[in-house]
Amino acid sequence: MERIDRKTMAGLIAAYGTANTPRVYTHRNRLVGELFWRSHDRMLALSQSSKRGRALDFGGGNGVLLRELSKRFDEVVCVDLNADIAREVVRLYKLPNVQVMTDDIFKLGLPDGHFDMVIAAQVLEHIPELERLAGEMKRLLAPGGELLASAPSENRFYELGRKLVGYTKPWDHHYDGRFIIDAVGTQLMLSRKRYFPINWGPLAVFYLLRFVKEATTEGATP
Repeated sequence: MERIDRKTMAGLIAAYGTANTPRVYTHRNRLVGELFWRSHDRMLALSQSSKRGRALDFGGGNGVLLRELSKRFDEVVCVDLNADIAREVVRLYKLPNVQVMTDDIFKLGLPDGHFDMVIAAQVLEHIPELERLAGEMKRLLAPGGELLASAPSENRFYELGRKLVGYTKPWDHHYDGRFIIDAVGTQLMLSRKRYFPINWGPLAVFYLLRFVKEATTEGATP
């Protein structure tokens, strides 16, 4: 996976970050950053699409996935309410096929069925209107398109790890992975699920999920 090195990431956060910018990639314990980078890699490995079409990086304002997505897709759109770091990543790494948008996803008016893949890495737990967002993702995905997501387990193992590295639970972690599966599953079909870094629920830090929009069948009769 195409990463942003720790020193560069620290500089981007210092120059363009906000109070809500994740510091996990520059944490003093390098294992924290490694955990997140590898979780992204495993999340992307869930994909079963062979298309090099369009991808939406939803909530990707820290820009960490943009180098990799730029390499994998013909066109990438990154949407976040705070996207200054993402814009600088695009400029710094010369990613001409990446467009960054700063606005509420519901207000952008992106076209129906525009994306072959939507990526939501460590973001769905922050969205109060999750079922409404799932409906929007369904609208934006092409038939047969996939939503890849990662989310915190919020189990006892996760809580212990958070304490060991000196984090407190963010106020806007509204849901855990199980809730996200149920909420998104009202709109999209869950195709694959695995736990990370150990593929066993009690020792999971993250849920890694693949949802699919049902493909339409031309000529089908009701």
